[in-house]
Amino acid sequence: MASIKILLYTHKTLGDGRHPLMMQLIHNRKTRRINLGYNLYKEEWDAKNMKVKGKSDLAIQVNAFLIKELDNANSQYINFKRLNQDFTLDELVDKIKKPNKVITFTEYCQELIQRMRNADRLGNADSYKWALNKIQNFAGKKNIQFQEINFKFLTKLQEDHLSNGNTINSLNVYLRAVRAIYNKAINEGVVAKDHYPFDKFKIKNERTQKRAISKGDIKKIVDLELIEDTELWHTRNYFLFSFYTIGMNWTDMAKLKVENIVDGRIIYKRTKTHKLYSIAINPQIEKILNCYANGKLRTDFIFPIIERPNNNEDTLKDIRNKLKTYNKYLKTLGIESKIDSKLTSYVSRHSWASIANFAGTQLGVISQGLGHSDLKTTQTYLAEFDNSDIDQANANIL
Repeated sequence: MASIKILLYTHKTLGDGRHPLMMQLIHNRKTRRINLGYNLYKEEWDAKNMKVKGKSDLAIQVNAFLIKELDNANSQYINFKRLNQDFTLDELVDKIKKPNKVITFTEYCQELIQRMRNADRLGNADSYKWALNKIQNFAGKKNIQFQEINFKFLTKLQEDHLSNGNTINSLNVYLRAVRAIYNKAINEGVVAKDHYPFDKFKIKNERTQKRAISKGDIKKIVDLELIEDTELWHTRNYFLFSFYTIGMNWTDMAKLKVENIVDGRIIYKRTKTHKLYSIAINPQIEKILNCYANGKLRTDFIFPIIERPNNNEDTLKDIRNKLKTYNKYLKTLGIESKIDSKLTSYVSRHSWASIANFAGTQLGVISQGLGHSDLKTTQTYLAEFDNSDIDQANANIL
């Protein structure tokens, strides 16, 4: 326990016989004193009650100041303890001299969003922005304290979201961002761990319909006759390119440049995870690349998706706007190919994983190909075997 008290430092005597008022702090057997800027005669000081004697205007003013300073010092000490932080006496003194302004959830989010933008992590910035908007809209106000986002608040938010006909998984997009923001704030000492609401409030996912299509459906897309250089033709090329490159996602396809083609391989770093990929260019990939990369400079984008590469926010808008168009035409592509499942930009990635799984590829290999950090994530990508697959497997072991 630290010792914090106000004393009249009689070891130092000024020319007029007065002594300085000081705050004395003792922690881990070390002592520091902070000069409080007032000087008193010994007979003016009540050492037992740590206040100036009498009821003069000066005594009232100084005593109010001392109460405020002592409260601040104790608050800073308690904050260190609540955050479970090891601290030195010098760090405590610094906090007392320059106390941190209490920062709200809203203020921290806005600061974090700007930091993400400065670091070109625009996807994270938008994710935090959407989460903040969701919380503000539900709370009905702009400035929200960390302590307000508690178990009761999140439970009511969930009930309100579901009552409007929305799914639990769509809410979880926001909740995961709120949880990430809270964790960052705790790690940075902005808020105490005991305010963390996600120890009690658990984010639960609903089981969703698998997004994968079969190898036969992929062949239907390949065999579909389309007019070259139409939106539908480009859409098929993008979809198949993603499938052939182990489910490369839309953003990484958009950012792919001619210089990423090296010695018969596509080498790129995924935007989301920064994981490095190296994929062999097979005949199917080469056929698509020949439609886009021929005659371009090494620094040119392969696909005509990004139109404004010189501004990060404009680039992100290009990627998102083209993604909307892509998903729109994917729906048409699925109908034209007579595929029962709805095609989206996620389907190629899930389909690669499921078809590889049906072909007997080890789960660990599929997981590594997708860049997952755990097998549980990979399993959510895989389509379930139907009854005929299970019957055949059973027949094989009888």
